[in-house]
Amino acid sequence: MAGEIGGSSALCEVCQQVHRGLARVLGSSAPDDWLAVTPGERLEAELTPDICILPHQGSTRHFIRGHIQLPIIAPEPDVFVWSVWVEVDESSMSAIAQTWSDPNRAASPPLTGRLATELPYEQPTRGLQITIYTRDPGMTPLLMISSQSRHALAQEQRDGIELHRVAEFVALLHR
Repeated sequence: MAGEIGGSSALCEVCQQVHRGLARVLGSSAPDDWLAVTPGERLEAELTPDICILPHQGSTRHFIRGHIQLPIIAPEPDVFVWSVWVEVDESSMSAIAQTWSDPNRAASPPLTGRLATELPYEQPTRGLQITIYTRDPGMTPLLMISSQSRHALAQEQRDGIELHRVAEFVALLHR
């Protein structure tokens, strides 16, 4: 998967601009809750590019990074990815840890969690029900939003978006 999308010189039908060199993947390097704890609490926590273990107020919270893929349907087929964090319970984190290096981990049953990253949508995204599909080693888990969700993010994952929407995401996150 290349790092940028939008190589066409065609004018966007929505804004009459040319969208080139847009980020294919947008996201954060830590769960939102990581940013909310004190530096002292972070010293007791663990953060890697893929997991976060966060002791907070007498309990331990577990997070895994995953990808929500949104198909780009116009002007030409492609994929945009939200790189986000999902909170999982202790038993799910244990299952993930046990199979993380397994070459057959993609065959593991899906797990569930709650989206722990706020994305730039009108409705809040934190707390959305997520199904986690582990993939082959080296690949970030694939995240699917509940098919029953009426959230705009769920609809975009099901139906796809236009390249103009990716340009909107980039502009919103770079404000």
